Amino acid sequence: MKQAQRLRLEPRPSRIGGTAIIVGCIATVGLIAAMGLPAAAALGCVAIVIVVLISSVWRCAGRGVAAIVHVGIDRRISVTNRAGRTCPGVILDDSYVGSTLTTIVWRADDDRWWRPSRAMLILPDSLPPEDSRRLRVLLRYGRPPGDVATSGVEAG
Repeated sequence: MKQAQRLRLEPRPSRIGGTAIIVGCIATVGLIAAMGLPAAAALGCVAIVIVVLISSVWRCAGRGVAAIVHVGIDRRISVTNRAGRTCPGVILDDSYVGSTLTTIVWRADDDRWWRPSRAMLILPDSLPPEDSRRLRVLLRYGRPPGDVATSGVEAG
């Protein structure tokens, strides 16, 4: 049987994601200021929010967005970053598929057991509508090789 072609995606940086991250971090800093914490504690919290802001915007709306993503019906994924390094892996069942929000939770093949899974956020402005639809279908119905869906009824 012929192997099905893998879906090739080129995600774009998301303006929606970047804006949501910035608004959320500004609201968090406002809450920290309103709490009346001692100056040292407030500065420490604000520093943490700034680090989260920078890393989140970099991953969602900046250079940290993957350049090319290949997704297969067998739930295999390969992510190529902007520097040209490709990392193959497997898509986990923790992924979420919705009409406006899709998250791909995956684990690289060479990751150690103690490393957390990686995640990719796909918002409506990250992909063209047709690519987004194909990705959602592939994530909903794709299964690893050898995984047979059953109805839950015992045979016999």
